[in-house]
Amino acid sequence: MNYPGLSPIAVVVSLYNPEPEIVERCAGWVRSVGPVFAVDDGSPDPAVRDVLDALVARGVTVLVNHRNAGIARALNVGISRALREVRPEWILTMDQDSELGEGYLDAAQTSLAAARTADRVGMLCAEWIGQMHAPIIRNRDGIDEVREPIQSGMLMRASMIQLVGLFDESLFIDAVDTDFVARARLQGWVAAPIVDGRLRHSLGETVPITVGGRDLIVRGKKRHVIYHAPFRSYYMSRNQFRLIGRYLLKKNGIPADTVLANFMILGVVALFTDDRSRQRRAMCLGVWDAFLDKYGPMGIAAREELGLALPSAVPAPAAIPRGFAQEQIAAQILLSTWNGQEYVGELLESLLSQETQAQVHILVRDDGSTDDTVSIVKQFAATDERITVIEGENIGVDRSFHALLTHASHDADIYFYCDQDDVWLPDKVQSAVEALSDRIGGALPALYCSRSMVTDSTLHPIGPTRDYDKPSLAQALVINIAPGHTMAFNAALFALVRDHFDADSMMVFDHWTYLIAAGLGSVVFDHEWHTWYRNHTSNAIGYSVRESAQSRIKVAAEMDFSAYTRQAAAFERAFGDRLDPRAASRLRGFVDQGSVLTRLQYLKRFGIQHGSTVTSMGAAVLFLAGRYRRASN
Repeated sequence: MNYPGLSPIAVVVSLYNPEPEIVERCAGWVRSVGPVFAVDDGSPDPAVRDVLDALVARGVTVLVNHRNAGIARALNVGISRALREVRPEWILTMDQDSELGEGYLDAAQTSLAAARTADRVGMLCAEWIGQMHAPIIRNRDGIDEVREPIQSGMLMRASMIQLVGLFDESLFIDAVDTDFVARARLQGWVAAPIVDGRLRHSLGETVPITVGGRDLIVRGKKRHVIYHAPFRSYYMSRNQFRLIGRYLLKKNGIPADTVLANFMILGVVALFTDDRSRQRRAMCLGVWDAFLDKYGPMGIAAREELGLALPSAVPAPAAIPRGFAQEQIAAQILLSTWNGQEYVGELLESLLSQETQAQVHILVRDDGSTDDTVSIVKQFAATDERITVIEGENIGVDRSFHALLTHASHDADIYFYCDQDDVWLPDKVQSAVEALSDRIGGALPALYCSRSMVTDSTLHPIGPTRDYDKPSLAQALVINIAPGHTMAFNAALFALVRDHFDADSMMVFDHWTYLIAAGLGSVVFDHEWHTWYRNHTSNAIGYSVRESAQSRIKVAAEMDFSAYTRQAAAFERAFGDRLDPRAASRLRGFVDQGSVLTRLQYLKRFGIQHGSTVTSMGAAVLFLAGRYRRASN
C-alpha cells in the first residue's frame, strides 16, 4: 500500500524463540506495509528452524544471529540490511509479540501531515500501548512528543537514522530505545505521537505487591508492579546509570520523569516482590558494572552470582534457514602452518564445515615445515577446491602472515587469520560476517575479534579467555585484546595491514592489525567464543587462563615494555597524519615520553587504559617509572 509521506516502508522485527503465529503476522506486514526483515537473535529452540523456513516461504527476508546478541544488535542487523536493499523512507521496528491496531499507518500518515514541523519529525510512535495512553510532553519548541517511546511500533525516518546512528549495542537489552530517542532529540528530531495509533503490546508481567507475605491493598484495591526477572533488573539498573551520565543534564535528552519512573519500578521490585533479595543482588551487580564501565552482555561473574546458566560454547541450532536469500559474501581464511601435522587435519575439517552463507576460500602458506604438514594439507586440497596451498621457506610467523596477505585475493569481502592447531565452531565465520555486516564494504577499516575457549591438547575445556570492553586506540597502545585466531576484518583493513607491515617494529602481527583498526576505524569485540584454542607443548604463543599473581609479577619484571612504544612509533610514522587532534596528541605523548614530569602530565591528561581498572593502574605506574621508554628517549 502507498502512504504519501511515509512510503516506502520497511519492517524490521526481532525474534527469539518465536511462536508459529509470527509467520502470518509477518506475511500480513509484507502485504500491507512493505518488505519485512526478520532477525532471529540466536534462538536455542530447534523448532525455530521450521518457523524461519516458513517466513522465507512467505516472502520475508530472514537474518540469523547465531548467538543471542541482544535486542539492539538484532535491530541493527535488520535495519542495516533494509537500508541497503530497499532504501526505504521509513523503518518500522516491531517486537515479535506486537501487532498494529486497525488503521495504524493511516493514523501515522495523518499525524505526520498535521505536525507543525513535519520535516523534523524523526519518529512516529504509538499513542496507545495496550490499554495505556503514552505520556505526552511538550518540548521547548511547544511541540507535543511521546515522553518515552518504545521501539515496537516506532516509525523511524531513514534519513534520521543515517545521521543519528543505530541502536547502542553495548546496552544489550533495556533502554536501547530510550538512548536512541535521546540521541535523536539532541540533534533536534521529534518523537511525535500517532494520534489514535494503537499498538497491541504487553509491557511485562504484573504481579501483586506483597508486604510481610500479604498483598498490598490501597483504597480497597490490590496494588501491582510490572515484574521483570532478576537478569532483566540487572540490565535495567546498569543501563539507567549510563543514561543518567549521558543525558540527564542535557537539554532535550531524557526527561527527569522518565528516570524517576524507572527507578520507582526498580525500587518497588527490590522491596516488595517474592524474590526481592535476588532482585537486589542483581541490581547491585548492575550498578557495580556501570561503575566499572562494563557493558554489553552480562559477564560470567555476574551470571554465576545470580545462578544463571553460562553462555554455551555450542551455537544455536537455528543456523541458516533453507532458501536464505542474501548477497554472496566472499570470505578468505589465511592459515600459516609450520610442523603442525598433529592437529592441522582437525582444523581443516572445522574450516570446511562452517555453517555460513559466505563463500569460504582457504589460503594456506607453509612456513618451511619438516614434517608431514604439507602433504596433509595437500590431501585436503586435492579433494576440495576451496583450499589453495603455497609452500615457502621458514621466515617466522609474522612474515609468514604478511606473505599470506600479499598473496591473498584482493576481491574478498572479509578476511580471517587462522592458527594451525585450533578448532573452529561451525558458527565462527557467520558470527564475524554478521558482526561486520554494516562495515564489510565500507571505506573505513573494521575489525572483529572475540573470546576463545582455551583447551588442553585433547580439546578438554580449561576456561574462556578474558573478556574486554571498549576497544580503543588508548587500549591498543599497551595491550592486545584481539588474538589473531579470533580476528576477521574488512577489505579496507586488509589493504592497510598488507601495505604497512613493519615486521621489525611491530610486536606481533595481530597486535599491529588491532592497533591500525582501533586507531583508524572500528573494532567489534564479541563477548562469546567461537574457537577452541588448543594449548599444547608446541604452541607458538600459548595462553594461560589462570595466572597467579606471582607469575604475573615475574612476567612484568622480565618483559620489554619499550616494545609497545617502538610499535606505537611505527604506527605514528605510518598513520599519524590521519588521526584526529586528540588521538594524535595521545599517540605523540606516548611515543615521546620525556621526563618524569612530562609522563605525569600525560597520565593526568590521557591516563593509561589497560584491560581493567587494576591493570590500568599497574600500567600507569610502569609508565611513570619509565618502563615504556625507548632506549633512545
